[in-house]
Amino acid sequence: MFFSLRKHASKLIAATLAIGTMASISAAALDQPVAMLSSNLNASVGTVLTSDQINTAEQALSQAKAETEAKAKAEAEAAAKAEAEAAQQAATSTTTSTQQSSNSNLLTAPVSAKTVAYSSSLLATDAIKSNSTALGNYKLTFYCPCELCNGVAGSKTASGTTPTEGRTIAVDSSVIPLGSRVYIEGYGVFIAEDTGGAIKDNKIDVFVSSHDRAYELGVQYANIYLLG
Repeated sequence: MFFSLRKHASKLIAATLAIGTMASISAAALDQPVAMLSSNLNASVGTVLTSDQINTAEQALSQAKAETEAKAKAEAEAAAKAEAEAAQQAATSTTTSTQQSSNSNLLTAPVSAKTVAYSSSLLATDAIKSNSTALGNYKLTFYCPCELCNGVAGSKTASGTTPTEGRTIAVDSSVIPLGSRVYIEGYGVFIAEDTGGAIKDNKIDVFVSSHDRAYELGVQYANIYLLG
């Protein structure tokens, strides 16, 4: 009897150990795949997540990445736009400065003697148009220092200067004050230095060096700008 009980006890103990060993092996086998799937997400916290939690985390990570990329793209576009606007402002400033400088030269640079002749390079620029008074389209005639053209050969102008081709024009002083700088489109800058009995309203007489030159140029029409 004693031997039988001892034999049964031995079998029970062996069975218990076997079951314990199998349980340990099964638990390790079950834990390993989960740990492998969640190792990246759980390395720092040591917590095993379910597959749904892992998917949710991956989706959140993907969304955060997309938002970061979109933000970076928007910032890059904003920076590029700001740079383009700054470049445009700099170009506009340079253009404005150039125009102001050009207009200043028209008002202050000496008006030297030159041959009067039409040139397309002397058409009124935007700087001239925006910084002067447009007087409209005028009739241009031409005169020389001879007695036939000037009444008295070799006389001075109404303002007391010696008439010079390329500088002197005769105007109606009630419209264009003597001493004014006038831009004749296609001909350049002149100074209103003279007057004449036949020079009224929108008519200008342009001084040239000889009667032949005055006859050759005849009658022209041009837009007139009062510079100052």
